[in-house]
Amino acid sequence: MARTRGVLAGAAMLLLPAGCYDSSFGEKKRTETPAPATTTLKALRGQFEGNPTVVESPMTVRGCVTSCDRSENFYRTLCIEADGAGLEIMAGLDHLHNDYPEGSTVTVHLQGWMLAENRGLLQLGRKPTTDNGYPTDYIASRPALDRTVVREAEPLRPPAAALCTIGELRPTMCGTLVRIEGVHYAPQEPVPGTWAGDNRFADDAGNEIRTYVRPYARFADYDIPAGRCALTGILQHDGNRYLLKLRDETDCERL
Repeated sequence: MARTRGVLAGAAMLLLPAGCYDSSFGEKKRTETPAPATTTLKALRGQFEGNPTVVESPMTVRGCVTSCDRSENFYRTLCIEADGAGLEIMAGLDHLHNDYPEGSTVTVHLQGWMLAENRGLLQLGRKPTTDNGYPTDYIASRPALDRTVVREAEPLRPPAAALCTIGELRPTMCGTLVRIEGVHYAPQEPVPGTWAGDNRFADDAGNEIRTYVRPYARFADYDIPAGRCALTGILQHDGNRYLLKLRDETDCERL
């Protein structure tokens, strides 16, 4: 039995510090002083018109890390957010939680990388060299990632998820950390399930949301708990429905 458990122009706005817990043993600390942010994540998303675009001007944004790849549901990507807007960085490297733990503040240098949208998320990565069906490719270089994403020497604080109902979800929230309370596991067939794949949850009014967990995630074969719960995760949209990508099994909290 499974275990339970275009070119974008720079803006002159400065991004206020994001609220970003003490790092655990083994996490590396950094003391770099990053360049000031030239625009905000919210402004960046507002400027983006939907077509993949290489950023040609020297733009920087600032945000708080909200994802974690320790449980391997996030695979070689890093999500940051500030003021209700998010960005997924296609890092292409493993063990990102060591250098960029949840709650750390980072400055991101956008110049030379491609911006595109995937599953409702604004992504930053390398321009694809082949037509593989993905709008961006992984950066996949430690020196390049270190130059692009600079962690600031600020104390870590847990990133706060936005509390909302399913009915309040909006496409512009994709890429941000969201918490939805008062839902329950509601599979199409009334059988016990595990986290792998996408799973249906519903609230008392019948509104539904899906969770997504990679089959290779460490908690993929854990049982989904029965009863009312709260779900937390990075919001995505696949064109027809909203999904929450969980960081680990504790992102489902029984109520």
